[in-house]
Amino acid sequence: MSFNSVVNENGAIVISTGDRLTIETVGEFFSILTEVLSAAREVYLEFDPEMEIDITGVQIICSACKSACREGSVFLYRGLLPSSLLHLIERSGVQRNALCKHNNNSTCIWFGGTE
Repeated sequence: MSFNSVVNENGAIVISTGDRLTIETVGEFFSILTEVLSAAREVYLEFDPEMEIDITGVQIICSACKSACREGSVFLYRGLLPSSLLHLIERSGVQRNALCKHNNNSTCIWFGGTE
């Protein structure tokens, strides 16, 4: 499992999640996120449509969103959220329809809201 990252012409970094974002791979993903969030003001995730994810992947995404907000950075996704993530959000009860101070007091874009 390896995660890919690309720097766009505007300096934004796009990270592709690959096919697994689970407890076995989240350490590597966390390291990459930490590095790119400190290096770029804009970071985007692109999800593999067939990605497998567990609750640790959800926790890392939420933590990265909070860290980016604290630093005044942008942390969003591009494309569609994979069905595995949508299913996990529903099953685990992490769906968040309340306002999130980490998302400019909008509904959480990661776990229940819209961009």
